[in-house]
Amino acid sequence: MKSPLPVAPCTIGSSGDHLASRDKQKPFILMAAILAGLVLNRWLAEGAPVLHRVVEAGVFIVILAVMLPVEVADVTRALRKGRPTALALAINFVFIPAFAWALGWLLLRSSPDLWAGVILYTLTPCIGWYLIFIDLAQGDLPWGVALLPWNITLQVILLPAYLYLLVGRVVPVDLGTLARTVLLFLILPFVLSAVLQRWIIARRGRAFFMGPVKRLGGEVKLWALVLVIVAMFASQGPLGGTDLGRILLIIAVITLFFAALFALALLAGRLARLSYAEITTLAFTTTARNSEAVIGVAVSAFPGHPLVYFAIILGPIVELPILLFLSQVMLKMRRLWAPEPVGATPE
Repeated sequence: MKSPLPVAPCTIGSSGDHLASRDKQKPFILMAAILAGLVLNRWLAEGAPVLHRVVEAGVFIVILAVMLPVEVADVTRALRKGRPTALALAINFVFIPAFAWALGWLLLRSSPDLWAGVILYTLTPCIGWYLIFIDLAQGDLPWGVALLPWNITLQVILLPAYLYLLVGRVVPVDLGTLARTVLLFLILPFVLSAVLQRWIIARRGRAFFMGPVKRLGGEVKLWALVLVIVAMFASQGPLGGTDLGRILLIIAVITLFFAALFALALLAGRLARLSYAEITTLAFTTTARNSEAVIGVAVSAFPGHPLVYFAIILGPIVELPILLFLSQVMLKMRRLWAPEPVGATPE
């Protein structure tokens, strides 16, 4: 059996007790990119049309880099934990879309762009970032890795339906534009990443792919994302003070989302009689989100709606400190479980 390996975008330290330096820097890098884009926005007035092409090209590179390390073909490993896997997938792909829509309906009905952005940000589960926090909280890391192919495959399959049924009810989206967006920013990189992965492993081996290639992909993804953010905000019409004030509302709603999902995972895990390690993995695979996958959708399907982008880009900036805090909460809560060895993964 193949040994499970952590997958980008995370890099887990050998001691398991700290985030890689790049992961620590990521929120500050993204915030600096937003500020740089806003400064350019003022200088460029109405924005440069060519920047829209820069955004699209950058988004394609980001999504390809996100999908490249995920071994979609190995979906059977998670089935060894059938009941916990079914629970994780049900929360990610059934409960969360409905909950995100309802949360927006309660708090953001007067701001459709914010509502659409929050739904988009919360729709797709993370495909790597959450492994850091599973490791920090000493959860079931092999099961977390085994969930990766399911998370990426199901979000590619289901995202078009979610966009039409949920986001399209908040901010209208043209079906032709939606089809082009899904093809260009989800299906094409999904297929291309699988082809590239097989080709690289066949020529250079799995160790080379999961080592230098994965590290290079992480750097390419981060700096392509920075370019996307700068160009995206620089190309929009100037944001007003009222819009900037709404950012606080986005942060509050996203924070509430994380708190509610964390509480749900703890409750569901206890009711399902999962171990501490399994509940920890369940908590982080259902809270961490994959913002990169939906940036392309937002840019292409909702041009001229910068507040939609704000929700998606601010998400990881809010997410990192929250997940770091929750990983410490999990470690403090170990005493509530039976005194099993931490990190044990009973079937």
